[in-house]
Amino acid sequence: MSKERLKKYGTTFHFASHFLSKAQMESAATLYGICREIDDLADKQTNKSSARQELISLREALIAHNHNHPTVAKALAIKPRITLDALIELTDGVLLDTEQVKIKSETELLRYCYQVAGTIGLLMCDLFEVKDPIARHHAVDLGVAMQLTNICRDVQEDALSGRVYLPAELLGSVNAEDIVSPTAATGAAVRHLISYLLTEAETRYDSGISGLCFLPPQARLAILIATLTYREIGMVIADRGFDVWAGRAYTTKTQKCLIAFKGTMTFLFSKKPHQYQGFHDPALHRGLNPRPGVHWA
Repeated sequence: MSKERLKKYGTTFHFASHFLSKAQMESAATLYGICREIDDLADKQTNKSSARQELISLREALIAHNHNHPTVAKALAIKPRITLDALIELTDGVLLDTEQVKIKSETELLRYCYQVAGTIGLLMCDLFEVKDPIARHHAVDLGVAMQLTNICRDVQEDALSGRVYLPAELLGSVNAEDIVSPTAATGAAVRHLISYLLTEAETRYDSGISGLCFLPPQARLAILIATLTYREIGMVIADRGFDVWAGRAYTTKTQKCLIAFKGTMTFLFSKKPHQYQGFHDPALHRGLNPRPGVHWA
C-alpha cells in the first residue's frame, strides 16, 4: 500500500506513522494494505457469497503459505517476518461480516474484536520484533480496545448496512431498523450500552499502554500517539452523551496535534511508557479461545 492510500483510509495510523523510521513506516503501510484488502473483501463486494468464497480461498492459501496467492506473497515478503496465524484469525473474523451480523453475547463480541483487531496488535509486535508473550497479551488488549471504539463510533452506519455488533444479551431484542430509527427506550438502551463498551475499551487502553515498554523507543512513541488519538474518539462520543446518531465521531487535525504533543511529553517525562509496572490481567481475555497472544488462565 502506498503512503497516499494509508493517508486516505487510515488517518490515525498515517498520522502516527510520522513518528516511525522509513523502514518501519513502509512495513507498517504494507501490512495495513494487506489487512485493508482482507477487510474490503467483505465490505466492498456486493456479492457476499463471492466475497465469502474469496476469503475462504485466502484462508486456505495462508494456511498453506501459498506464494502464488498475491496477498499471501505480499505477507510473506514483509520484513521482519509476520505471523500468518494472526492473518488467518483476521480472515476468520472478517468472514463474519459476509453474513447477516447480529452479535448475540459479549463473549462473541470480544472474540470478534480479537480476530479483527487484537490480531493487528500481534502483527505489529512481529514488525517490531517483540517476542515476549506478556507484551503480546497487552498488544491484543490494545487492538480490542480500538475495535470496541470503532464499533461504538459506527453503530448507526453499521445498522444502515444491516449489521448489529451490539450484543443482544446486553441490549435486548433490537434489530438494525430499531437502531436506525430508535424509540426513546431503544435510544436510551443503546446509549447505556455504548457507555459500558467504552468503559471496557478504557480498561484495555490502560493495559495496552502499560505494554508499550516492550516496544523499541521510536515505535513506542508512534503507538502511544496512535493509542491516545484513537482513545479520544471514545471521549468525543462520551462528550456527546453517547449519542451515536449525531454524526461520525472523529478527531480534528488540531486535536491530533495536541494529542501528539501530550503523548510526546508523556513519552519524555513519564516512566509509564518505558518501565513495566504491572501484570497482565487474564480477565481481560475472558471468553477468548486459546489463540495466538491470548492470556489463557
